[in-house]
Amino acid sequence: MPGATVESAVALARRLSPELAASVLNADAAAHRVGAAGVQPDPTVTLQAWDVNSRGVGQRWIGVEQQFRLWGKTDLEKGIAQADADAARRQSEAIEVDLGARVKTAYALYGAAQRAVDLSKSLKQRVDDLLALLRLRYGASSVDQQEVIKAEIEAANAAADVARREGDAKSAAARLNALIGRAARTPLAAPKGFRPLKTKLTLAGVQDLARSSNSQLAATHAQVRAATGAKELTDLNYYPDITAGATFVQRPTGENSGQFLLGFKVPLQYEAKDAEQRAASASLGAAHARNEALRIRLDGDVAEAWFRLEAVRKAIKIFEQRQLPPARLSVETARKGFDAGTTDLATLLESERRLRAIELELLAYKVEEQSKYADLERLAGGSL
Repeated sequence: MPGATVESAVALARRLSPELAASVLNADAAAHRVGAAGVQPDPTVTLQAWDVNSRGVGQRWIGVEQQFRLWGKTDLEKGIAQADADAARRQSEAIEVDLGARVKTAYALYGAAQRAVDLSKSLKQRVDDLLALLRLRYGASSVDQQEVIKAEIEAANAAADVARREGDAKSAAARLNALIGRAARTPLAAPKGFRPLKTKLTLAGVQDLARSSNSQLAATHAQVRAATGAKELTDLNYYPDITAGATFVQRPTGENSGQFLLGFKVPLQYEAKDAEQRAASASLGAAHARNEALRIRLDGDVAEAWFRLEAVRKAIKIFEQRQLPPARLSVETARKGFDAGTTDLATLLESERRLRAIELELLAYKVEEQSKYADLERLAGGSL
C-alpha cells in the first residue's frame, strides 16, 4: 500500500489523478492540432455542363482550382499552433508539479496526525497508570479522594484527546487519498516519518532555478511566441492569396480545348484588417505583460517561501534544543518526586501537559517546514 513514503504517494497520484490526466490529454490534443495547422486548403474539382438542350449536352467542362496561401502565412500558422502546444504541455507540467507539492504537504499532515495519535496514546497510558496507582494507594496512604478525582478527570481528557487525534488522522488520510485520486476510505500504509530535506540552499539559487524551470513561466513564454506569430500573421493579411485553376473543355464535335485561371482577392477592407492588427498588437502586449508579472511574482513568492522556511527551521532548532529537553527533564523529575512523595499530583500533571504541548507544537512546525519546502519545489519547477 502507498503511504509509507512520500515518494510512493506522489508516484501513485501521478498515475491516478483525474486532474493530471485531463491536463495531459489537453496537451496531447494541442500537439495533434499542430499537424492540422499551416497546410494549404483542399483543391476544388468542378464539373460543368454547357449548352444543355433537347439534343443533349453541348460541352463538358472538368476543372480543378487550388488556393495558395503565400508570403509565409502557413509557416506562421504552424508556428502559432506549435507555441500553443508548448504552452499546453507546460501547463500540464505545472499541474503535475503542483499536484506533487500538494501531495507532499498532505503527506506531512498525514504523518503528523499519526504521530500526534501516538503522543496522545502515550500520555493517556501514563495518566491511566497514574490513576491506577492512586486508586491503589487511596485509603492506604495520604492520597485523598480529590487527587483520585483529578486523575480521573485527566484520564478522561486524555481519552478524549486520543479520540480527536484519531479523527484528525482519518481526515488527513482521506485528504491524501483524494489528492492521489482514490476513495477516501482506501487504506494507507503507516508513514515512516517526514521526508529528509536539503538544508544547503540559497535564495538566489532557488530563484534562478525558478526562472529557468518553472512550468507556468515557460507557458507564458510560449504564449508570447504564439501572440507574436498572430501579430505577424495579421500584418500579412494585407497581401492577398492567389487562386490557380485549369479546366478541360470537351466538345461532342470539334476539337477539345482547355482554359486556365489565375485570380486573387483584392484587400479592400482595410478598416477590418487595421482592427485585426491593433487587436493582435494589444494581445501581444498583454502576453508580454503577463509574462513579466509572473516573473516578478515568482521571485516574490520564492523569497516569501524561503524566509518562512528559514524562520520555521530556526523555531524548530529552538524547540529541539531549548524547550524539549527541559520539558522532558521536568516530567522525569516530577515522576520521581511523586513516587517519593515530595511532588504533588497537580505538578506532575502540569509537567505532562506541558511536555505534550511542546511535542505537538514542534510537530506542527515540522509540518510547516515540509509545506514551505514543497512550496519552494513547486515554484522551482521540481525537486530541489
